[in-house]
Amino acid sequence: MNKEQFDRIESYLQDTLSEADKRSFEADLETDANLRKEWELHQKLNLGLRAMAIEKQLRNARHRANQRIKTHPARRTNTLFQIWSVAASIVLVLGLGWWAWQIKSTSDAGQLSALAEQEMTDVQYKSMPLDSLQNLTKTAQQRNAREKAEWYVALAYLKKGRKKEAKELLTRISNDPRHTYSQKAEKLLKQGFN
Repeated sequence: MNKEQFDRIESYLQDTLSEADKRSFEADLETDANLRKEWELHQKLNLGLRAMAIEKQLRNARHRANQRIKTHPARRTNTLFQIWSVAASIVLVLGLGWWAWQIKSTSDAGQLSALAEQEMTDVQYKSMPLDSLQNLTKTAQQRNAREKAEWYVALAYLKKGRKKEAKELLTRISNDPRHTYSQKAEKLLKQGFN
């Protein structure tokens, strides 16, 4: 092996060749068996040298760590304090888990009723019986009054626990982009029916 081949193999292994030179070298590796053997030998030598360097660094690090341990002996920890800390952590985790489970397990009907109550702010419509609201949705001449009545009928259904009828009406309201309460219906559907 001549110096030019040696330099070329080293450059390839160190990834310093240009793309064209790299392709040329790889093509030569496929055709020249002697070059391939030299390249494999170089590769093994490089790996061996790296392994030796890493091993030396590990030995030095271990030696430094042993020196630090000798100069700074470990402090004795209070085992009783550690036991109480672990016990307190477990109690805290269990308490937080129970609290989160309690919040999650509240009934859907209660949540939907609260959402409906929150949305029913118009006194005029809130005080009307459900039957009157249903009739108003069919007979109202003005679009605004009809849409408001549909909205409050859906809320009344939620409040009374009639989720199926509420979902149907809210879906119809949310599907009409011109409906005054389209976005509110969509929000209520996402909150209450997921």
